[in-house]
Amino acid sequence: MVPNGWLHKQIGEIASIQVGRDLVEDKYSEISTTEYKYPVYSNTVENKGLYGFYNFPEYSGNAITIVGRGVGLGKAFARSPGESFGAIGRLLVLTPKNNSFDVIFFANYINFALRIHNESGGIPQLPGASLSKYFVMLPPLAEQQKIAQILSTWDKAIAVTEQLLANSQQQKKALMQQLLTGKKRLLDENGVRFEGEWQKQRLGSLLKEGKERNKDNSISRVLSVTNHSGFILPENQFSKRIASDEVSNYKVVIKGQFGYNPSRINVGSFARLDQFDNGLLSPMYVVFSITSEKLDSDFFLYWMKSNEAKQRINNSTQGSVRDSVGFDAISSFVLKLPEIQEQRKIAKVLSFADQEIETLQKKLNCLKQEKKALMQQLLTGKRRVKLGELK
Repeated sequence: MVPNGWLHKQIGEIASIQVGRDLVEDKYSEISTTEYKYPVYSNTVENKGLYGFYNFPEYSGNAITIVGRGVGLGKAFARSPGESFGAIGRLLVLTPKNNSFDVIFFANYINFALRIHNESGGIPQLPGASLSKYFVMLPPLAEQQKIAQILSTWDKAIAVTEQLLANSQQQKKALMQQLLTGKKRLLDENGVRFEGEWQKQRLGSLLKEGKERNKDNSISRVLSVTNHSGFILPENQFSKRIASDEVSNYKVVIKGQFGYNPSRINVGSFARLDQFDNGLLSPMYVVFSITSEKLDSDFFLYWMKSNEAKQRINNSTQGSVRDSVGFDAISSFVLKLPEIQEQRKIAKVLSFADQEIETLQKKLNCLKQEKKALMQQLLTGKRRVKLGELK
């Protein structure tokens, strides 16, 4: 049902649709300069579609760009008045006819309400002629502008939080690079900087592989390891149990032990079991424990996420038929380790960084949910704004 006072129109009735052309290479730069200052957008959602910069304005702004091909098909971005830009690679550019829509409102509307259909059996495509036939509902322009103003408040808060999150993630990477290599030394509990040479240790002397099987079927919880969430219940990711009903040959993993899939450790599928007392892993997995007091568990977990560890893992697969990293390969790694007290202090500092990142991620998720709830009300006409409410 069309809300009172709103229009039901095809996009082609309210917008002129143009298509991005081939890149003008002799007028293009990958970086912004005083000469090359006009952003060029392409068919991607990463970095809001930014591809590079032109030294001439192709479009004068007050437009919407829509991904017309590939991943992110149909994703719309508002290009504000005064934001001159260029468009390439079949990117769709919408400009309002007769001042028919506010670009911020309409970009939000497209992303929220429009269900874009793939017009190709191969790479997803959306021709301009097809987009023009989609029906939309538009409130009066003044109401659009007020809705855009409200949603922009959330967009600004989201953008600020995203930047804070990115900064915190980058700071943690820098910390890991400095602390896990000994380039930066911390202070101990007495305020004295740690000193002394780090000692080389072969991991095989500090770890022990776990080979216990579920022979008596006493454990039923089957787990897997992902690169984003660590140990998980597969049914939470796949909506159903995907393990075999016969689990007597599955490997037992207990709280505090580490586990990984040898064929996926190169993409970060490595974790320590923290959230369950025990569980089972497919026989293909590797399970192991730290058996030496010379290695702190938290420190080791951070080291396994470091660039050095990733490089070691990648090097260990070179020349092999399969990209598989067994326990013998992990055991052969030689690390430089500080004393256990310094390891614990390093892990504590990195844990604080993780907590800050987690707090910002939760805040970001909350802001996005709040905006989504607002759009559900404002972009459907379920809630009407009073034009005098905001200034």
